[in-house]
Amino acid sequence: MLIEDGKGTGRKAAVSNDNFLKTRAVTVSIEHYINHHNGEAFNILFQQAPTAGDDCIFYMENSSDDDVVVEGLTLAVSGACEVYIQINDVGTRNAATDVVPSNLNASGSKLGDGEFEYGADLDGGAATLAGGYEIERYVFYAATNSSAFNFEQDVILQKNRTLTIWCDAIVTVTGTVIYNQHIED
Repeated sequence: MLIEDGKGTGRKAAVSNDNFLKTRAVTVSIEHYINHHNGEAFNILFQQAPTAGDDCIFYMENSSDDDVVVEGLTLAVSGACEVYIQINDVGTRNAATDVVPSNLNASGSKLGDGEFEYGADLDGGAATLAGGYEIERYVFYAATNSSAFNFEQDVILQKNRTLTIWCDAIVTVTGTVIYNQHIED
């Protein structure tokens, strides 16, 4: 079996004496590829203080047939608190404000597919938001400047799946959620 260049030039791949395929390659991260070629990498910026402890202050739901890959987030807080992340919460939200994700490709015109909201008490009032489970918790002993947090395994949201952010104290949380629409191989 021969490996050819795929462009019809007749060039074939070389193999070393140790049976290694010889290559000279350029590699890029999948995030870079999705942003550069598909224009589907986004940041969602929000700033919110909860009305009481353990309120949901951010909500995102994937409405695309493509998976959403949440890479991480940045957070800054105005005082001591715990901020925690949940997935799979479902239900209606209380007094939500819509937010539009920012496309990270300067010539990208695509919008994020989903619902993106923030609010002081998304799980309060007549809301039915519940049922998710915690996947990450950040403990802040005092006010902090922005810090980046990477989800080491990435968070995958299939269609109609959600990610929510909660805070246990009445402090202002300023954040950015970093995600992309996954592309199939």
